[in-house]
Amino acid sequence: MKTRRKLFFWKLIEREGAVRYLMISLFSFVATIGVVRTFLALTGYPQIGSGTLHIAHVLWGGLILYIAAILPLIYMNPRLHYLGAVLAGVGMGLFLDEVGKFITRQYDYFFPAAAPIMYVFFLLIIVLAIMIRRPEAVDGRTELVKTLEIVREQLYRPLDTVEREHVEADLNRVLETDKDSLHQDLARRLLDIIRSDTRTAPVEEPVWWRRFITKVEAWLTEVRLLWLIGAGMVLLGFMTLKNPLQVWLGLALPDSTILNFFNAHFGRQISPVDAPSLYGTRLILEVVVGLLLFVSAILLAMGKKRPAINLGYLSLLISLTVLDMLLFYFEQFSTVFIVLVQFLVLFGIIFYRRRYLQINT
Repeated sequence: MKTRRKLFFWKLIEREGAVRYLMISLFSFVATIGVVRTFLALTGYPQIGSGTLHIAHVLWGGLILYIAAILPLIYMNPRLHYLGAVLAGVGMGLFLDEVGKFITRQYDYFFPAAAPIMYVFFLLIIVLAIMIRRPEAVDGRTELVKTLEIVREQLYRPLDTVEREHVEADLNRVLETDKDSLHQDLARRLLDIIRSDTRTAPVEEPVWWRRFITKVEAWLTEVRLLWLIGAGMVLLGFMTLKNPLQVWLGLALPDSTILNFFNAHFGRQISPVDAPSLYGTRLILEVVVGLLLFVSAILLAMGKKRPAINLGYLSLLISLTVLDMLLFYFEQFSTVFIVLVQFLVLFGIIFYRRRYLQINT
């Protein structure tokens, strides 16, 4: 159970499964922007309306956000939290996709800063999820409020074994540590309700993605994981140093064939001439991060696991939080691929730190 948190004078308690709902919303947000941008690019940016009328998709985003907000105000079904999370992500994706129009006088959908703004919003949600996951001290009131939310599920279905054990452990903790007589009495009554339910939850086969994760974890030994992390850091090192190498080749070998290979790119790009200081900062960061990633891979090959993993972790954090914002400015949405690879390698590093180095990130 997560702790009670304070917002001004309110004592807030996190909802059971808050991180799960937040991540569903985040994935819906990212998928919506990706689908909308791809659809508009393939269809030539059509408009809904005629003449002077243009129904921008920011309006649809606002409508969907409002639906996501009022559903839990009207209905109490716990399953609506999943629907609300999806609708909130879709609505926010449609809304924020047009942010470029509303921060410029020219009403410019392609304003270069729009992509970094969307990426910053994405990072803020990640930070919020990390903050919610961070454990803190709990009290009896917190345990009881969250237990009541779980017990409410009994009206829809029997609790499974894991849920029963989870709830009973929380209620026993209230009985052992909370001195409030009301809390004690309520905890005993809730225990009686849970234990009196003789129904058994049907045994269901795990969903496909859980089966996939189980197979991956069984296959992913320490050696294989280190190989994948090392290969990922080398790949990211080359990808990060591509642009500095392109600049150097343009000065040293302006007519070389290899320069044409480095100049190849996908999607829209912003010229360095439009923001020379930002471009210079980007070059410096790319050199630093690229070299750090190569050093991490070399340390890993030498068997120095802890410094290699920690240095790779630091390099990816710098890249994801600072460098990638500049990449989104200049490379726009073609940066999504490298960000995806960075997150995959980062998740691998976090998994290794927790399982084999006993470091809780």
